[in-house]
Amino acid sequence: MAFSLKYKPVKLKSGNVIYRPMIPLTLEGNEKIDVFAILDSGSDISIIPKDIATILGIKNTGENEIFGIGGNSLRSSEGIAKISFGKGHEFYSFNIPVFIPEKEDVAIIIGRQGFFEHFDITFSEATRRIIFKKFNVDIKFNNKTV
Repeated sequence: MAFSLKYKPVKLKSGNVIYRPMIPLTLEGNEKIDVFAILDSGSDISIIPKDIATILGIKNTGENEIFGIGGNSLRSSEGIAKISFGKGHEFYSFNIPVFIPEKEDVAIIIGRQGFFEHFDITFSEATRRIIFKKFNVDIKFNNKTV
């Protein structure tokens, strides 16, 4: 089965509008939080802000340093987040490894590890859509099934 989602229009400070591959999903833990996250095929990892991780009660499973464009680094905690995601009758729930930077003002980013392994994903710039085709596979993070 397959489904698609439209890119989300985002107004920049300059007033220009750009379209980003952002997806609606629910982060689950002590509470459920509905968010839009940037789906980033160029990111190895997923990132959620510290304040959201605290609300969800995500347990720290390790410490790490993450690097972004330009080599900038951030100290971060590691954890596992449960997400729910889909459209219509195709709705999926699974755990993904996440990094939680000490810095507060970070975007929610869904990277490849733990998410992309569940789907064949096509980014269509021409139609501004993300197309998901689900398949099943066991996901490993630090030698543990998530």
